[in-house]
Amino acid sequence: MDKVILKNLKFDLAVGFDAWRRYGKPQPVSITVEIHPRSNLEAAAAQDDVNLSLDYGKLYKSISGSLTNSGAYPTIHVLISQLAQFVPEYAFLDMDILFPKALLQVNGGVLYRLQVDNSTPGLITPNLTLDIKGIACSCIIGVNPHERLYKQSLSIDISIPVITTALGPEPTEEHYTAELHDMVEEVIDRVKGSSYHTIEALASAVAQIVTMNYSHTVAKVRIEKPSAIATIEAAAIEITRSKTFFENKDFWKVKRP
Repeated sequence: MDKVILKNLKFDLAVGFDAWRRYGKPQPVSITVEIHPRSNLEAAAAQDDVNLSLDYGKLYKSISGSLTNSGAYPTIHVLISQLAQFVPEYAFLDMDILFPKALLQVNGGVLYRLQVDNSTPGLITPNLTLDIKGIACSCIIGVNPHERLYKQSLSIDISIPVITTALGPEPTEEHYTAELHDMVEEVIDRVKGSSYHTIEALASAVAQIVTMNYSHTVAKVRIEKPSAIATIEAAAIEITRSKTFFENKDFWKVKRP
């Protein structure tokens, strides 16, 4: 399917809280927009005519001009709503909004991924996901005797769905709040005091925190263990668990070394 892309538009925007939990403070934001037009780009290619395509230059100027002079955005929903106003008619829309310095202990930043299916006239289906990329932790982890002596550095990614019923400025829930900071701090605090033999069990314990303590219906957790094998970058596992999975289970019953 043909699409037009604006990759990594960079701004300083005030969206919710910054890394220091200060409201209304600008922080770096990188935005990528991918638009699937209702018709393909064959006519523009055949006649070599930009007027028969989606003019990415005009789109860039509209988005850049609006965001450069913007004020504070109380939630990510409000920012998304403003961005969507400048996107011309489309069948599908993908939008990545990355906050690379949104959380102090997160190396990869916070990424919101919006996917909108507008292929059926009159029926818009949005899907918004939040990815927390590269939470820095350390703990006792592993089955080998030497791994029981020293803490290892780990990198944890968490992906959760965000409730969004529309692209308008009135969200049903506000997700870019201090609760996100609280969740990451709790994960880091609980991990550093744990002692597991497998990262499978540790990942399950992290998913339990995200779903049971912060009411997310499902969580995808990826844990990378860079020191596991010396000749590769990292060993990793990734799991997806629902809140109902943990109703009769507790992965925080851990024996300390």
